[in-house]
Amino acid sequence: MGVIGDGTKIWNPELSNLYGDFEIGCSCNIGAFVEIGPGVKIGNNVSIAAFCFIPFGVTIEDNCFIGPRVTFTNDRYPPGGRDNWLPILVKEGVSIGAGSIILPGVTIGMGSMVGAGSVVTKDIPDGVRVIGNPARRRIPQIINCVKGEIQR
Repeated sequence: MGVIGDGTKIWNPELSNLYGDFEIGCSCNIGAFVEIGPGVKIGNNVSIAAFCFIPFGVTIEDNCFIGPRVTFTNDRYPPGGRDNWLPILVKEGVSIGAGSIILPGVTIGMGSMVGAGSVVTKDIPDGVRVIGNPARRRIPQIINCVKGEIQR
């Protein structure tokens, strides 16, 4: 059975699916119709909006926002089986906009932002904003959310 930290709220738990040995940190908000698979690790103070799909192998660090209908995928060539699944790492302070798709094997860097509807196919460095399909850095500024600095 999974572990849910203190102060975490799962809205309408009867409408969400949480499987196996997942870990959800403290002070998180999990929306309705969210699916969290076995082996998923979610840090503290994470907000996951409604209708998200988070399969085995996804790690979301502290202070992240996952917008509605975000889909993480762990199998690049389904049905490949668990031996072919790749992990996904979402580092601290990341914000992912509604309807985005995160493909297997990527890391989204600390403090980065993924625009709504984007398809993330490659790693995103720390503090970068990306949009589009495929997601690219089309916005010229880098934000360092941890230090509160804007660099151009």
